[in-house]
Amino acid sequence: MTTHYLVSHDTQRIEQAKMGDAVAFEALLRQYERPLYGYIYRLMSGNADDAADLLQETFIKVYRALSHIPTDVNFPAWLYRVARNCCLDEIRRRRRARWTVWDGAQGVAMADHIGGADPEQMVLDREGSSAVKAVLARMSSRNREALILRECEGMSCEEIGVVFGISRKAVKSTLFRARDEFRRVTATLRLDGPAAEGSDRWAA
Repeated sequence: MTTHYLVSHDTQRIEQAKMGDAVAFEALLRQYERPLYGYIYRLMSGNADDAADLLQETFIKVYRALSHIPTDVNFPAWLYRVARNCCLDEIRRRRRARWTVWDGAQGVAMADHIGGADPEQMVLDREGSSAVKAVLARMSSRNREALILRECEGMSCEEIGVVFGISRKAVKSTLFRARDEFRRVTATLRLDGPAAEGSDRWAA
């Protein structure tokens, strides 16, 4: 899971970047590009090219808006909100009615965009099992995204609220409905035994 918190040097970098320090802004990009890429990759159905393009678009928008954000903003959650809006705009442009689960084979090119360990494998490992992916594919887009933010990205209710633009109470209600839908879809698919390993925590 991704841990979303700011340490002292993050705050310093943000303030320096807001003042036009390119080095500080590049340091922020390096810190957040991998988890943000994985998040965008999921929302865009596992299309590596889309994820790379939208990551770049996200950072451009962040750079342009950086000088205007409040000092006390939750920066990681704000980043995810910008990324989410970029994805939604692109999806609307393509007139997609809903997000679909990715085909893992499409993500082979991910390693070409982000250095180090294979990001696709990291995504699949965090999701835990094929059963989880099968269930998520059949869920409503909002409930699916809420669970991904909570279980994959490790966000708190407050942070998810920033991403969605809703209150903490509303986030709790959304997560309750999401887990309920997850359980119902799991029952419909009749997943049990080894095939369902890794899915229990999503419905808890």
